[in-house]
Amino acid sequence: MNAQNAQWLILVLVNIPVFLGLGRIIFSDWNSFFEALRLWTSADWWFTLQKQWQLDRWDTAKLPVFVLVCVALVLLEHLMFGRGKIVRPAAQMVGLL
Repeated sequence: MNAQNAQWLILVLVNIPVFLGLGRIIFSDWNSFFEALRLWTSADWWFTLQKQWQLDRWDTAKLPVFVLVCVALVLLEHLMFGRGKIVRPAAQMVGLL
C-alpha cells in the first residue's frame, strides 16, 4: 500500500467517531437511518423518492446530505493535511507501509 492510499485510509478511520456524531445529529436514531437507507435502496426507488419528496423533503434528503458531508469532511482534511511530509511517517506508525 502506498503512502497516498494509507493516508486516505487513516483519514476515514480517524473520522469514524465524527461520522457517528454527524449521523446522530442528522438522523437522531438508528431507526431513522435505516428508514432512509430503505427508502434509497427499495426496488422502485425512483417512484418512492418522488412520492416521499412531496410528503417530507428533509426525510428524503437525509441520507444524501449525510454522505455528502462525510465525503466533504475527508476531502477537506486531505487538502489541509495531505500535502505535508507527515503522510509517510503516520502510515508507517500504523503499520500500513
